Amino acid sequence: MKNIKNQNFNNQNAIIRVDFNCPIKNGKVLDSFRIDQTIETFRYLLNSGIKKVIVLTHLGRPKSKYELDLSLKPVVAYFKEKMISLGFYNLKIKLLDYNDDFSKCLLQAQAAENGIVFFENIRFWDKEKQGDEKFSRQIAGLGVKYINDAFSVCHRNHASVTGVAQILPSYSGLLLSREIEEINQAIENPQRPAIAIVGGAKLDTKIPVLEALIKKYDKILVGGLVAVELEKNKEKLDSDIKKNLGKKIILPLGYMDKDKKDIDLESAQKFAQIIQQAKTILWNGPLGKFEEKPYHKGSQVVGKAVAQSNAYKITGGGETNELLKLLGVFEKIDFISTGGGAMLQYIGGEKLPGIEVLRN
Repeated sequence: MKNIKNQNFNNQNAIIRVDFNCPIKNGKVLDSFRIDQTIETFRYLLNSGIKKVIVLTHLGRPKSKYELDLSLKPVVAYFKEKMISLGFYNLKIKLLDYNDDFSKCLLQAQAAENGIVFFENIRFWDKEKQGDEKFSRQIAGLGVKYINDAFSVCHRNHASVTGVAQILPSYSGLLLSREIEEINQAIENPQRPAIAIVGGAKLDTKIPVLEALIKKYDKILVGGLVAVELEKNKEKLDSDIKKNLGKKIILPLGYMDKDKKDIDLESAQKFAQIIQQAKTILWNGPLGKFEEKPYHKGSQVVGKAVAQSNAYKITGGGETNELLKLLGVFEKIDFISTGGGAMLQYIGGEKLPGIEVLRN
């Protein structure tokens, strides 16, 4: 996979797909993590003498039409402030006006001053999610190179993820390259003992992950609804998972309530003891309904154990990151992936279309 380093961008126009999908309230960005993680790529491009950067990102799940609450205006306002704080005082940053007729947005992009040009939420146009070839070609006509710096959408076969990449010379951004390197290291060559923590709500998305981790990790601590569903469906499980239950795959000893919204204290303390021995920790998914007290306690005990560990720690998934911030241990993690679903699919061995297209 070619990345942007050592490529010539001087006096060129390039298109970049980022993921600036972040929580917004009252017109303000509440959590800028995803934006901040991509800034290094923008700095690199600007310092390389690039002429115009066309930025594509989504925000939320619009119904393929303009929705004021999902406009990128707050995102672009934050991005401008961030770039000014880094010394890019004279950098032109523009958010294009939305138009149902995408060709009119293209004309705006062509006429915009050199600098950084944002299209409105790319999912306002239904042809984005359809991966429409004409739509992809329209976007590709604005640049001579394409960059993907959005690991979190690499499992999507959308126009801005794979369509444009099939048309232009394509590269990974600095963030995407680092995400792949970090996850590959954690999966293929972890320091041992290697401990994974798997939680969340959807068992079907975690089965391939568990199958992959059984082969690579020493212990897999499972909580959340994933653990509940594993116990409930023991007899239907893949043989590798079934025979590793209670061995490599450690389920909770019990739950704090009849609805099993959180693991009990004894289970959390057992998990914490195992974590203390780890040299590598990979975590995706909370162990209970942490956003609803008192069902945060199991995740709290485990989260603090992870934070205090000297192991190399890598986490991913929006809820996991939200939990880490809630516990005040976000800064204790060595690498935090911007991907949730994409991270799970990648660990599970699936080929992500947004990455595969960069390998060609």
